Order: sequence, then structure tokens, then C-alpha cells
Amino acid sequence: MNSLDRVMATINRQPTDRTPIDCWLYQKQFLDRLEADYGPREKFMEEFGVDVFVGLMPFPNQYGRRFDIMELDSLSFEDPKDPKWLNYSAWNYDFGGTNIATAVAQQKGKRAVLAHCWGMVEGTSSFLGIENCWMHLGGQPDRMAAWFDKYADWMCVQVDNLVEAGVDMMTLSDDWGSNGTMLFSPKSWRKLIKPYAMRVVQHARSRGLPVNLHSDGYILQIVDDIIEMGYTSWHPVQESAGMDPREVKAKWGDKITIYGSLDVIDGLLKFEGDALEEYITNRFAIYAPGGGFIFNGGHFIQPDIPPARLIHAYRVVQKLAPLYGTLAA
Repeated sequence: MNSLDRVMATINRQPTDRTPIDCWLYQKQFLDRLEADYGPREKFMEEFGVDVFVGLMPFPNQYGRRFDIMELDSLSFEDPKDPKWLNYSAWNYDFGGTNIATAVAQQKGKRAVLAHCWGMVEGTSSFLGIENCWMHLGGQPDRMAAWFDKYADWMCVQVDNLVEAGVDMMTLSDDWGSNGTMLFSPKSWRKLIKPYAMRVVQHARSRGLPVNLHSDGYILQIVDDIIEMGYTSWHPVQESAGMDPREVKAKWGDKITIYGSLDVIDGLLKFEGDALEEYITNRFAIYAPGGGFIFNGGHFIQPDIPPARLIHAYRVVQKLAPLYGTLAA
């Protein structure tokens, strides 16, 4: 079973030979440390059987400045068909990944290629700034909804671009949660964000793309909505925000693929040695039975993580993943 088959079978609740494995190795300073202590990213991915490779789409605001909320009514998005969205290269100093076109060219056929794109709030924050974005969701809801409407249409064209480029799956990244609750009320989310995000998700699904939700924080109030919208997987199920993995598996584990479980803060940073091994083993025991689980860290691996600790973690993962294969079940 190759990596793409394994990932797609997991998302589609079909038998697999083992739990799929991912690791978001796209933070430049960590990659520099990893290469000095161990070797390049590709060596790690080969040794530990990483099944997914991520290509990043740049933020939708490439105008070189932020905007006032009153400017959004007349502001147009740049041409979504411009090749730069798939071929972007002017990354920040700390990004060690690549664009979508390069990811497809280098990894297609070897791993599942996932395009990381920006959802309603995170994409809009690139125009307004994150604090202003949150403020205007409360103070200018009609204007924000009108903007989300335009953004959703623009993103649907980007979905078409991804399909034509040969991407296998996509992430919509949109942080909706905080510690212990959401960043805004579920009622407001359902009115202002859900309809527009759902338009993009449903279009992607109609084009054959599975859609992963990346949302940090606590979002248990809306998991049923997320499933209804058509998301096929959910990353990272952030335990450090207060979510119980056993509750998540029991209530939703048969309805959406859990994509994560190695909490960067309360797992990889907190534990080492036997304690880290126990932590990972317990997460496999919770999430992996019956399938519907892709192992990954909760976010990009950060430079304060010792490379030897990550290597130890993935040696544990490499041993556990075949134990939960379902082909023989």
C-alpha cells in the first residue's frame, strides 16, 4: 500500500496496512537543527514512513499593506488564476517549506500532497490584522459577511487550481478556538463563518478533494457542524486547549478522521524518554482502533524541540502504526 492509498483509505474508512504518519517539518530553524544533528527532512520522512507532504499557499493579501474595514467594500482580490498562488517563493525567514507547485513536482506519487490554504478568518486577517478582524466580526458583521462572500468565491477558484495542479487533498486553516472555549460564540460562527467556509468545502468535495480543517483551540461546540459542512479530517484536536481525546473519539471518531494527537506543548515539549513513549502509546490506543486516524504533531515542529526527541517520538510511532492496520481485520 503506498502513501496516497493509505491516506485516502483512512479518510474513506477503508482497510489500511497501518496508521498513516505525518510530521509538519516546515519551520526553518528547526530544520537547520535537524540537519545538523541527524540529516535533511527527506531522510527523516523516508526513515519514518511519512505519508503526507504539505505545500503552502501564500496569504491572499499580497498588496504589501493592511486595509481598513471601510476599504473592503471596494477592494478586489487579485486574479486567482495568477500562477503566483501555486508558485510563491517570497516566504518569511522562518518558513522552511515550499509552494504547492513544487510540492506536487517533488512529491506526487511518493506521498499524498496536501495544499495548506487559508480559511475565512485567517485569510481575512492578512488584510485587516488579526485583532481588527476579531473586532469587526462583532462590530461590523454585515460588512464582514459581504467580504467572506467574495473570499469564498475566490477560494473556490483556487480549489479548481489545486485540482488542476494535481494536489491530493487540502487544508483550510482557520483558528476558531481558544483555551476552554471558542474565540466567539457558536451562534456568531454559524451565522458569519459557517456558510462561506462550507461553500469552499463543498466545492472542494465536488472536485474530489478531501478537506482537512486546521483549527487550534477548543471547538467542541461545533464539531457536528464541521462534519455537516463536509470536512473529512480535523487537525490537531488540541488537548492543551482543554479537549478530552476520549470524548472526541467516542462522539465523533466514526464520523471524521482525527489528524494529529502529538500535542506540541503538552506532549512533545513536556515529555521525553519513557514518558514521551507512554504519551504517544496512549494516544494511539485512544484514536487508532478501527481506523480514522492519521498521526501528526499539533503544528509545525518548533526550534525549541530537541531533534533527538522528535526522532525518538517517531521511532515509537513507527513501531505502533502497523499494530493498528485494519487490512486483516
